[in-house]
Amino acid sequence: DAGGGERWKNLETASGKLNGMIVMPGKEVSVHDVTAPYDEEHGYVQAGSYENGQVVDTYGGGICQVSTTLYNAVLFSELKVVKRYPHSMLVSYVPPSRDAAIAGDYKDFKFRNDTEVPIYIEGGVYSGTIYFNIYGEETRSDDREVTFESETTQTIQPGADKITYDKTKPASYTKVTQEAHVGYKAVLWKIVKENGKTKKTQINSSTYQAVPRYVTKGAAEGT
Repeated sequence: DAGGGERWKNLETASGKLNGMIVMPGKEVSVHDVTAPYDEEHGYVQAGSYENGQVVDTYGGGICQVSTTLYNAVLFSELKVVKRYPHSMLVSYVPPSRDAAIAGDYKDFKFRNDTEVPIYIEGGVYSGTIYFNIYGEETRSDDREVTFESETTQTIQPGADKITYDKTKPASYTKVTQEAHVGYKAVLWKIVKENGKTKKTQINSSTYQAVPRYVTKGAAEGT
């Protein structure tokens, strides 16, 4: 689901930059390098994204949904994942450890075409859904079945509210400026069934921070 508001415009812009790419054998793709810079000049608008444990509006907000969708296509294509990072907080559109965050120059999603033929990437937003297809030469056996299983290994509670007092508001005033986020630790398993055998391999591990609820309360004197 591409989500509403301005966010879908960023998904359309970023997926459009990846759509139609031909990746030669042995070549690496950096999703950040293909889709950046994230500014108005390059087709991006302001939309919600995670920053320092809070939800803020930034240019290119939603870019992680593009990298996450492509990450899942890469997983099922069984191409080589070079770099992948989880979000700082859990996202709602994929299970834990199935995401791939992009942030500044310190979080990127990179993958390599480790097959012997070129691959073609098709992607975009269609009927409110973002999608990616990867085309190449199928060398895997017909009975090979690949699935992925997310396992949450730890749940971390968000703790006490972070309260800010506003002297311009009456004492009766209370506003939740950001909801709490439960933290998680998770791993992703790849399960391959082939020739009557099942093999289970760990693909990644992820930590999503717990963030307390942010509340503003009135503290005007004399009320």
